[in-house]
Amino acid sequence: MNYVVFFTDEMRAENLGCYGHPLAKTPNYDRLAAEGTLFENHYVANPVCVGSRCSLFTGWYPHVNGFRSLLNFISPNDPNFLKELKDAGYQVVMYGKNHALDSASVHTSLTGYDSCDGLSEEKGSVWQETEATRKKRGRFLFSDDYTMLFPAMDDNELESMHDTQIVRKGVEFIRQWKPGDPPFFLFISINNPHAPYVCPKRYYDMYPPEQFSLRRYKEGAKPEFIRQLRQYSNFETVDESVFQKCAAVYQGMITYCDDMLGRVLDALDQCHLWENTIVAATSDHGDFAGDYGLVEKWPNAFYDNLVKTPLIIRVPGAVGGHRVSAPVSELDIFPTFMDYAQVSVGHDQFGKSLRLQLEGDSGDENAAVFCEGGYDLREPQCFEGTERDYSFLLKKDCVYYPKMMIQQEQGECVCRGTMMRQGAYKLIMRSSGEHEFFDLKKDPGEERNLYNAPEYASIISRMEKEMLLWYIQTSDVVPRLS
Repeated sequence: MNYVVFFTDEMRAENLGCYGHPLAKTPNYDRLAAEGTLFENHYVANPVCVGSRCSLFTGWYPHVNGFRSLLNFISPNDPNFLKELKDAGYQVVMYGKNHALDSASVHTSLTGYDSCDGLSEEKGSVWQETEATRKKRGRFLFSDDYTMLFPAMDDNELESMHDTQIVRKGVEFIRQWKPGDPPFFLFISINNPHAPYVCPKRYYDMYPPEQFSLRRYKEGAKPEFIRQLRQYSNFETVDESVFQKCAAVYQGMITYCDDMLGRVLDALDQCHLWENTIVAATSDHGDFAGDYGLVEKWPNAFYDNLVKTPLIIRVPGAVGGHRVSAPVSELDIFPTFMDYAQVSVGHDQFGKSLRLQLEGDSGDENAAVFCEGGYDLREPQCFEGTERDYSFLLKKDCVYYPKMMIQQEQGECVCRGTMMRQGAYKLIMRSSGEHEFFDLKKDPGEERNLYNAPEYASIISRMEKEMLLWYIQTSDVVPRLS
């Protein structure tokens, strides 16, 4: 059995048609869901790229080995599923954004890797590509515009886009594989729909901004970091219509991702690999995309628009059109792949195979899933904008400037936090004391914090105890004897 994982960056589950978005044009995601299993409540383990991807590849929560910053990558001393698949005889190939394996682990874990930097007209990374776009066309609104809303790209730039060329590499690999070659595990990792919000004009103007209803910001109803983000970013002076345009362009970027997924699915069809390849589509975290008058994400924010991402898996011969509402974790993804590959997991980890659900089971509706993030004041090495991090971006004309300045000047706003989702309830605990509790059945937009509501006191107490027990059970791992 072969594997293809189509991995996007910063994609919310709720913005796909198969997840119920009324405007979404996502026929390829919808096709995959119609032929496979869609997990309605799939949660990542960290709301930021590196932490989430490290958890995906190791099966470890961020606290197990410090995978909670943008700097701490998986080293050869850390076990990971990719290496175990490679050691079992798979061609393990990654195209595109890594953000998990350090340079040494790339060599020990992958048989092939190409970040595809240098392929775009702007010579390199997505950051360079979007920054060049901004400089070439000017800012969209005003001199201190931190909305991350950039002018549209020309449609004729579509094929030269970094992500398009990443997908082209993946498609070329599929077309070159032939029967008799070792089975492959292909990880196609694109940057879209990651902010800044920019894409070719055909997608940029695809959705009318006025049709997007955003979650509202209410003074005092959310933790301090949201007020600080709005203040540092000058968002109090930005009209809601601008955030609606952010949401509309973000939706267009998702349709672009869908078109790229379609190229991969078509290649599998044309190469007669559809019936011996497991295909999965998922993402590392979500995006505010205008909700609460914010953009991008935040390390200790755990709202569904940030931590609930799509997970659709299609297994040849398994049930199609199946939907699982029981909560699942991104830590469960690779144990599922290992199960179907009949490769034993060689290290202590915390994920569980989803094979039963892929074959028609409904899963455990009472299952709890966890997500954690943020940094403590004692660990300045984690804060964005530090000398070892992205200090070269710490300048006023950088769209990430407000985010980095808050972390440098208001460090408590990015304190450590943990989320637990179980049934209809979500509990968020932060070391700052800014705890939150939501009844998602009554308040899916997470606008009413019920942490101090007397009628929920017993439920909150129970969940706090279960969160503590989870920490005890996952506090560390012990290497297995060889």
